[in-house]
Amino acid sequence: MDYGPLTLYSANNKTRISIGTLHRHFRQLSKTGKIRVYESNKKGRKKIEYGPTILGMVTFYRKDKKLAKNIENYFLLWIENKEFQKELESEGFDVATDNLKDSKHIFRKYMNYFSAVEQQIENIRKGEDIISHDIQVFLGVVLLSSYPHYQKLWTELYNNLPGMQSSCDNYMQNMIKTYKEFKKNQLDTK
Repeated sequence: MDYGPLTLYSANNKTRISIGTLHRHFRQLSKTGKIRVYESNKKGRKKIEYGPTILGMVTFYRKDKKLAKNIENYFLLWIENKEFQKELESEGFDVATDNLKDSKHIFRKYMNYFSAVEQQIENIRKGEDIISHDIQVFLGVVLLSSYPHYQKLWTELYNNLPGMQSSCDNYMQNMIKTYKEFKKNQLDTK
């Protein structure tokens, strides 16, 4: 994070961790979407350099107090890279040079919020009962909704089980009500 995009060899020079170990870690971090390949700006032989994704920063923010404390500095360091800029833009961040002061403050809030979301996801994976079974079922339904076979089953069950239909309708109406309240509050604060 401190040095900008790194190759395996430059990471080895800075950390003294073996190339094989670094390669294994880089491969795992890349596979899980926490780092990605950055285009090298250096002349000469093409080198593969790696840097963080936003998800990677969220993960590291949650686990590393030093990084969390200095996240705005890291934002300013990494925004110099077009790969990071593109990812920020896709999330809706303003990456214009004259707005970096505001953007880095929003980035800190983003990191704080989504690191808490990631912590909740981790708690769910560990099996900690932090959310109700109804919410877990809803999440399962959402995850299965992209499979045609399960879409068909859901439709049949929904049409044939009035209790299930009532529960689903109530849940969705509550979600809509909550969203409308959120939007109203958002407009009231402007």
